[in-house]
Amino acid sequence: MEPALLPGDRLLVLPAGPSGLPGLRGVPPVGSVVIVERDGRFDVKRVAPPPPGVAGLWLLGDNASLSRDSRHDGTLPLSALRGRVIYRIGPRGRRGRIAAAR
Repeated sequence: MEPALLPGDRLLVLPAGPSGLPGLRGVPPVGSVVIVERDGRFDVKRVAPPPPGVAGLWLLGDNASLSRDSRHDGTLPLSALRGRVIYRIGPRGRRGRIAAAR
């Protein structure tokens, strides 16, 4: 899958609180693009269905061959969630809603 986001994209993000995303009872929908904090840095990943018996956020990158994600590092706790990407505000030719993967 080609990445939904490219270097230089500017994003509008719905911020998460200590209990996750407001109005969503915590966990963002499968397929949505989120920002998480891991090891002091921010990552942009897509929420995937968790494997059976796994709690937390299971996150995958759109470009599987180049992405470091839950396949390597396991799940992240909900407390690592910083927000959900909802819109690309720039650059001008790439503006638009960030759709959830199906």
